Amino acid sequence: MRKDIPINFDWQFLSSFEDSFVTSSVLPEGAAKVSLPHTVKELPYHDFDERSYQFVSTYVKEFATPERSDGERVSIRFGAVMTSADVWLNGNVVGSHEGGFTPFSFDLTPYLNPSGSNRLVVRVDSREIKDVPPFGHVVDYLCYGGIYREVALLVRPALAIRYLHVKTLEAPSLEEHEMILEMRVALSAAPAGAVLVTTKIERDGVRVGQTEDHPELQDKLFILRKLVPRIDRWDLDHPVLYELEVTLAVDGLEVDKERVRFGFRTAQFTHEGFVLNNRKIKLVGLNRHQSYPYVGYAMPKRIQAKDAEILKRELGCNLVRTSHYMQSDHFIDRCDELGLLVFEEIPGWQYIGDEHFKDLSCKNLEAMILAHYNHPSIVLWGVRINESADDHDFYLKTNEIAHALDDSRQTAGVRNFKKSELLEDVYTYNDFSHIGTNPGLVAPRKVTGLEVPYLVTEHHGHIFPTKKFDHEQKRVEHALRHMQVLDSVFKFEDACGAVGWCMSDYNTHVEFGSGDRICYHGVMDMFRIPKYAAAAYASQQEQKPVLVVASAMTMGDHAQSRMPPTVIFTNCDHVKVYRNGTFIETFFSDWVRYPSVPHAPVVVADYYGNQIAESGDYPKDVAKTAKKLLIAFGKYGMDMPLPDKLRAAWLIGFRGFTFADAERLYGKYIGDWGTEGSQYRFEGYKDEQLVATVVKGAHRAMNLSATPDDTVLVHGDTYDCTRIVVRMTDERGNDLPYASDAFTVQTTAGLEVIGPKVQALIGGSIGVYVKTTGETGDQEVRIVAAGRPELTIAIRVE
Repeated sequence: MRKDIPINFDWQFLSSFEDSFVTSSVLPEGAAKVSLPHTVKELPYHDFDERSYQFVSTYVKEFATPERSDGERVSIRFGAVMTSADVWLNGNVVGSHEGGFTPFSFDLTPYLNPSGSNRLVVRVDSREIKDVPPFGHVVDYLCYGGIYREVALLVRPALAIRYLHVKTLEAPSLEEHEMILEMRVALSAAPAGAVLVTTKIERDGVRVGQTEDHPELQDKLFILRKLVPRIDRWDLDHPVLYELEVTLAVDGLEVDKERVRFGFRTAQFTHEGFVLNNRKIKLVGLNRHQSYPYVGYAMPKRIQAKDAEILKRELGCNLVRTSHYMQSDHFIDRCDELGLLVFEEIPGWQYIGDEHFKDLSCKNLEAMILAHYNHPSIVLWGVRINESADDHDFYLKTNEIAHALDDSRQTAGVRNFKKSELLEDVYTYNDFSHIGTNPGLVAPRKVTGLEVPYLVTEHHGHIFPTKKFDHEQKRVEHALRHMQVLDSVFKFEDACGAVGWCMSDYNTHVEFGSGDRICYHGVMDMFRIPKYAAAAYASQQEQKPVLVVASAMTMGDHAQSRMPPTVIFTNCDHVKVYRNGTFIETFFSDWVRYPSVPHAPVVVADYYGNQIAESGDYPKDVAKTAKKLLIAFGKYGMDMPLPDKLRAAWLIGFRGFTFADAERLYGKYIGDWGTEGSQYRFEGYKDEQLVATVVKGAHRAMNLSATPDDTVLVHGDTYDCTRIVVRMTDERGNDLPYASDAFTVQTTAGLEVIGPKVQALIGGSIGVYVKTTGETGDQEVRIVAAGRPELTIAIRVE
């Protein structure tokens, strides 16, 4: 019977290749023992030459021939290899593959030693090979070399289920808890005998249905349709998953069995919006690159899945675009489990190459759809090279391929120009029109010229790159620009949604980025630590209270020591503000500037409240006008609008108010000069209940902390890995964004640091990745920084 055997440990790696390596029993001196996923070269965080990993290398794996019954075949499956792979087994050519993002398999059966050891050799070419997508011209992301996804041996019977694809359809009754399940079962060969197919449907291990059929085969394929009652649909808030098991028997003997996971749901992009299970939903999401510091694409299951958790649970997104290529099974699996919709697309970036390039693109599309067909989270196939020119014949073909393989999902093609030829089902467009002072998006009909389904697939990014350690006002502006686009997409009823550029910063080529090989385009940094812009997305969710005060409340960080209005990203109904324990005012969402978004930010410009008037130092009309002027000064400095200048003239000329008075009031109510500094408390209320509190202001403490994402790791099919977030905070837990302290990372034998062991905070925080080595039990990670208490993180490896 079928079995999958992971072979991710004990590979030999050498950063060169010679023909003699294919037949030699050992690699030359210098070969390293590695585990998969693996990158051919670890890189610095930034400031490196991307050509340093673009070379030809060798991977060697010795393995015993798997136990198998007569007639069973053994193949090998690579999750992905960048950029091309040539494979030999026991000196025999097995096969070659071009393209670094899709899985591929080779039959090993003819070349296996009947008993004993086998020697597998893989030549990996990590150069940017022209006309292998995405290469041929410039590319605004890196494609890191190596066998960067897992590898397994597959044992299958001679007559095997090649694939089992599932789609769900509305039942004639249109009842919510009843759907049609269609199963497409492809076989490796035509059976010689009577075929019996048994299907079982389970949910959480409990059987909910079982049938037996004698299907009619057409070209080694049969299709079964079943009406399934009493089901729960896969949805964003309740992503219910089922398992389907299909058993194939011939003449009464079971020959193969396949099991897949799926969800009951319908999804449709329309010219009036996106509809999931007959309910209209506005799509709000981010683009995701699968890259990480130091090792590029080579991260295992836990880290891949974590990105889906961040997008859904931390950022509140309901859609992710896999820019610009097929991504990890682990990531898509977690999207299924969390209820995060996916737009998955073929590799490419603007360039359309020769016929070989186009042929590989079609193969990439086919491989992507065949591999990820059963994922309920995937609602759209990207069949066009990102931001490429129109190419009628090429894109007619890619659409035909997608529809032939999967008629249950729509197609899309991302472009960056208006009135493009629409061959796909959904018009997807990168709208970079917003520059801070204009509307967030162009109206859909002005882009398409048609009444068609419309989705914005990128916005912002390179238009306003922002570092986590940039000046506070730039970081706030970055967040407000994202908020403006979110407001626009909710305004346009005929827009299905918008996907921002992008989730996290990423390394790039010399032609792009900030000169240090990083594009600072993310709402998070490369370690997935949020910038203020992340809160623009997080505040739109209902699952948990969000209260992000986008300021350190430090007036000395601003020109003229003035305190500009404070932007609070929140989903609370209102926010109460206190200064030094004194209640100032209750503030509500800024619906004037953001009328359409579900949760507009709260903008606090008044930190005076009624204090000036209640002090009794000035007549009421003077106190009222002075307060307006002080607020205007905080917002504009001395370059106030004309009405405020006229107020100032009235106060000075007719009421005897002086600059000394203004300076005294500002110092008393904002500056707290000569004191310990102001303390501001922000209380968020929902349904009149206090749900979140943030305290900001002057601080004395600077605390270094280290928080792991996980405290239990599993060294299983491959190594496991987790992130530890190291940050500098004040005594109230607020990040100190200008901290850059250095520290050393030490581990016990069961853990190993990915990247350098000496690191430094970037914008007040950084992520440290550690992976398992094979030694189990209780392990420790120690963070050692000069002049600070040593931090110890306990992690158990199982």
